[in-house]
Amino acid sequence: MKTLPPPLSSGDRIGIAAPGGPIRSDALESGVSYLEARGFRPVLGKNLGRRHAYLAGTDRERLHDLDAFVADPKIRAIWCARGGYGSARIVADLDLEPLRRQPKALIGYSDITVLQSAVFRKLRLSTYYGPHVSELGDLSLFDESSLWKALSGTGKDLAWPLAASSILRPGVGEGPLLGGCLSLLVGLVGTPYEVPTDGAILFWEEVNEEPFRIDRMLGHLRLAGRLQKLRGMVVGRLVGCAAKDPRNDMPLRDILERHLAGTNYPVVIDFPAGHCPAKTTLPLGRSVRLNTEELTLLVSGR
Repeated sequence: MKTLPPPLSSGDRIGIAAPGGPIRSDALESGVSYLEARGFRPVLGKNLGRRHAYLAGTDRERLHDLDAFVADPKIRAIWCARGGYGSARIVADLDLEPLRRQPKALIGYSDITVLQSAVFRKLRLSTYYGPHVSELGDLSLFDESSLWKALSGTGKDLAWPLAASSILRPGVGEGPLLGGCLSLLVGLVGTPYEVPTDGAILFWEEVNEEPFRIDRMLGHLRLAGRLQKLRGMVVGRLVGCAAKDPRNDMPLRDILERHLAGTNYPVVIDFPAGHCPAKTTLPLGRSVRLNTEELTLLVSGR
């Protein structure tokens, strides 16, 4: 049975960690100020602000901060400072067991896909695919509304409209909403942290990957048998994913039609979530209903 983290409310302590890449000090300060203005008590990881090449500190340092927040009963949520790269280097050593006894919200996206997948695979605990702390000082009204509607309530009333133009394949599908950044999902195939796609509504998005790379990654999922038993697919907005050479461009619809041949579940594209300016905060792990007839994606249960 899936577990939901408790909703956040004013006064809660929020642990801020950087499992992947380093964060700029000005972006961190802006995000912390935003949380304080909303009445929260941000707690900075002991090693936050460190740098080790393209990582926010050594593996040991980044792991220390995550383990500390997972184990601390006073921390109500763990909010990732930014993405980048690095979560896959430490996920195998992360002790998630305290979250079984005291569920907490885990918020982030991109590289954080690795941690979110591990949390669901090991604990069946829902997480939030939403903005990083580094982005909180520059949220649009759309971003902010979606974020706090997801984090502050039970989620029973969460629903998102779909544009008619986004429907690649019509239909109705229901299942747990799982996924994240495509390249990270592909990298988890065959590991103990891969999300179970059978019976799921698969969400994926990507940034700065040319069409042939998207094609290759989806092909890998197809050949691994991960696309055949889905209940639906929601594709986020792809940012910076056009071909550098126009002659090499291929429409996403064509790529999807190739790799989804033989399946019949509903598919929508260009959903406002991921690395795009408009960020819908999605509750990964929650049961959702994808209905292209009613043009909605809504939480349908736990």
